[in-house]
Amino acid sequence: MDAMKYGEALWTMHLEHMRAMDEIVDRGCVRGESGVLLYLYHVGRPLYPGELTEKLGLTTGRIANILKVLEKASLIVRTPDADDKRRVQVALTPAGEAAALQRNAEAVAFHAHIVSRLKPEEARSFMNAIGRMTELMESELRPEAE
Repeated sequence: MDAMKYGEALWTMHLEHMRAMDEIVDRGCVRGESGVLLYLYHVGRPLYPGELTEKLGLTTGRIANILKVLEKASLIVRTPDADDKRRVQVALTPAGEAAALQRNAEAVAFHAHIVSRLKPEEARSFMNAIGRMTELMESELRPEAE
């Protein structure tokens, strides 16, 4: 395998198809308020704002603004931590859960539509490859503490 050749090809695909990749991100609703709703829904438990900052790769200021908007819309609730009243946990309200469920269903349907256009063996190979690449990228971005 020529890693440089494949690396260049992957980067070229990324550059040439940024619009399509951005569309996948936009259709998946993973930015901003929708991203926080979907992540809370995916995790299925209350989280601290710092956890959202870390997992979503956003600044603390951006998370604070998103939480303010979501709270004003009654989609999340912030409650003091039982052990440390200085900390708050963020949880979905029933309305937030319903909104996240709807957005999640739309994103799954979009991705299913795209994957359905592949042959079954192509879909399996793609899912295996993208899963492995994601693991490798995560390990490069967040190396294990030594």
